[in-house]
Order: sequence, then C-alpha cells, then structure tokens
Amino acid sequence: MKFFFLSISVLCSITILHAQTKVWSLKACIDTAFNKNVTLNQGQLTSETNKINLAQSKAASLPNLNLSDAHNFSSGYSLDPYTYQYTTQNISINNLSLNSSVTLFNGYLLLNTARQNKLIYDAAMLDVEKIKNDITLNILAAYMQVLMDHEAVNVAQAQVEATSTQEEQTGKFVEFGKVAELNLLQIQSQLATDKLAKVNADNQLQLDKITLLQLMNIPATNDFDIEKRELKDLFPEIPVSTEEIDKISESFLPQIKSASLKTSAALFSLKMAESGWIPKLSMTGTLKTGYSSLRSNITQSTIYQQTTVGYLNNDPTQPVIGNIPSTIINRQNESVSDQLNNNLSKVVGFSLSVPIFNNLQVKSNVAIAKINVMNAKLNEQQTKNDLRKSIETAFTNQVSAGKKLNATEEQMLLEKRTYTDMEKKYTVGALDATSFLIEKNNYNKVSMSLIQAKYDYVLKTKMVNFYLGKPLL
Repeated sequence: MKFFFLSISVLCSITILHAQTKVWSLKACIDTAFNKNVTLNQGQLTSETNKINLAQSKAASLPNLNLSDAHNFSSGYSLDPYTYQYTTQNISINNLSLNSSVTLFNGYLLLNTARQNKLIYDAAMLDVEKIKNDITLNILAAYMQVLMDHEAVNVAQAQVEATSTQEEQTGKFVEFGKVAELNLLQIQSQLATDKLAKVNADNQLQLDKITLLQLMNIPATNDFDIEKRELKDLFPEIPVSTEEIDKISESFLPQIKSASLKTSAALFSLKMAESGWIPKLSMTGTLKTGYSSLRSNITQSTIYQQTTVGYLNNDPTQPVIGNIPSTIINRQNESVSDQLNNNLSKVVGFSLSVPIFNNLQVKSNVAIAKINVMNAKLNEQQTKNDLRKSIETAFTNQVSAGKKLNATEEQMLLEKRTYTDMEKKYTVGALDATSFLIEKNNYNKVSMSLIQAKYDYVLKTKMVNFYLGKPLL
C-alpha cells in the first residue's frame, strides 16, 4: 500500500512539473531575444537620437523668437536711460525686448545638414535591422541544435532499451547453457556504455538549452523546452549559384543599404564643408520698450495776477497796479502702460558675412571631408566583400552538408540492413556477442552521424535561404 501511494505521489509530481514546463516556439525565442538584447536596444536608442537630430536640423531653418526682460534698481548718481538726465534719486528701470533672427542664405548648409541627418537616421534604422538579422540567425542555430539534441536523446534512449532487451535475451541463453556467460558480460558492458551515451546526450541537451537561453538573455531554468518540429517541414529549396545569391541579397539586406546611405551622408558632409567658402546672409528684427520710475509728464500754464508794480512819485498812497504773468509747472509720473507704448522702438537689420581668409580652416575641413567620403566608399565596398564571402561560405557549407547527408543516408541504409541481419542471428544464438556488439556500435555511430548530418544540412540551407530573402520561420 505504501508503494502504491508513493507511486501516485511520484506520478503527480512528474505531471505537475510537466505542466509547468513552458514550451517555446522559434518565433517566441526570437521575439524574446529582440526585447532583451542590449545591443539591439542601444541601436534603437541611437536611432531615436538620430530622429531628434533630424527634426532639429529641419527646424534650424525657421526664425527664432526670444523675449527678454530686465529690471534694474539704481541709487546714487546715475543716468536715467529714458530721461537722459543724471540724478541722485533711486530709480527703477525695466527693459523689455522681443528679438528674432533668421538665416536667409548660408550656402545651403542648413539644407544639406537636414538631408545628411535624414540619411544618418535611415542608416541607423537599417543597422537595427542588421542586428535583428544577426540575432535571428544565432537563435536559429541554437534552436536547431536543441532540436538535434532532442532527437539524439531519443536515439540514445532507444539504444538503451534495445540493449536492455538483448541483455534479457542473453541472460536466458546463459541460463539454458546456450551461450557462455562472457556474452552476457559483454552485453551488460554495452548497456552501461549506452546508458552513459544517454547521460551525455541529456547533458548536451541541457548545455545547449542554456546556450539558447543566454542568447535570449533569460536566466537558466529547468522549466524550459522548445517545440518539437518535424524535420521534413524545415527542408527548403536548394539555391542555384553564389553569383545569383549575391545579386539578390544586395538588393534587400540592410547592411548594404546602410553602407550606401552612409556614403551619401559623407558626400553631404563634403558639401557642408564647402559652404564655408560661400557668403552668408541673415536678417534680425527687434522690438524694444521699457519704463523708468522717474519718467513724468510736465505741463505748464500762465496766469496773470494784479500786483503793485510801483508808486507814483514814490508815494505809497498812489500805487501802480499791473497784470504780472506767472508760470505754473505741473509734474505727473507717466504710467507704465503709457511708457511702454511711448518707448516702443522697432529695428530690422541685415547681416552679410563674406569669408575672405579664415586660417585655411575651410580648406582643411573640405580636405578631411573628401577623405571621409573615400573611407565611406571603402567601407561600403568592404561590406559588399564581407557579404560575398559569407554567401560563398554558406553556399559551400550547404553543398558540403548535402553531400554528407546523402553519403550518410546511403551508409545508414546499408548499416541498418547489416545490423538487422546480425541482430537476428544473435537472437537465435548464431552469432557471438563480440561480433554483434561491434556491429551494434557501428550502427549507433551511423545513427548519430545521420542525425547530425540532417540538422546540419537543414541549418546550412536555412542560412543560404536567408541570403535569398526567404523567411526563416
């Protein structure tokens, strides 16, 4: 009864563990790697920065507009800027101005800068796509390796089960005296070897799972596995020639387009450097106003008052009366709004800058820009050369893998017939254990070689198909 409950407990644990295991598709692995890859995320941030630079370079041709306001307090002997009088009174002064300027012509520098930044932004986006392609290929290779490991584990397990059956049969032969006990020992030794091969296959599977997880930037875990896909569904068509592949790949691969855009961007840098020799014209406009605490409105009026101006014959009793004018001055502080309105001034100006001599700076900038153009062209050519070499290598590997697969399949066909025949003979006691085990080991080696050849061919052909623009998933 205890054994029964223990068995139920073990089965439940296995069922729960299996239920918790997350099975990943190839697409899920690639998408996860995209989200967590640091280099890819950095490339996307660089692209965002280039996008901002592009927007800024386009906005640079627009007029600017700035408002400034300054408020000053003066005491002691100072000059009032609005009354132009020196005073010792405390003064409160405010200056308000609105300034704007726009570049009318600068040798197309702003236009070429915007065009260059557009090329740089597009190239950065293509560089991100290149990183994605590299990640996809790496994930594909690791995914295929895990698939191969799963099949290798299944083959190793089948070999263990077959040898266990042979051990049981040989034990019966020994029991009935049909064969010597040495045969049983040899079979048991082979069983131990097969079990070790199974353990090695399991270990390799776990190591390759960790490699895949590391490419996805996910911590190693035991509840990770991948979908078991049929190998026949992965077989693509065989390409024709490296020249055709190279021609097709150059038309769509992002690294080729990116290198071409970077060359064009370098040409715009040359035009920008040459603009240093061209005169530049700009326009500025200013609105200014302000107020002073001393600013006041002065009004005056004249009144006539009858006043004694003298006496007849110096006789105080005979005064002479006359109308004497008197001037009255009224001073009233001018309001802030009136001062701002009255002090308003408008200025429009044009500025022309003609380069005559600038210590050979422009000449040096142009020379450096020309060198950068040549470097960009060389980088573009190098990118094409690297692509051609990668295609030649991938194509050669694919052809070689195909030949190896054909040879291994033919070897497996013959080896399977031989092994089946010798297994029948051994089962009826017509063959000694040594000869049978030699053939069994040969069969096991060819079985593993066939698995490796199949997956190697599929992977190599997938790589070639990538350069043909065919989907990898």
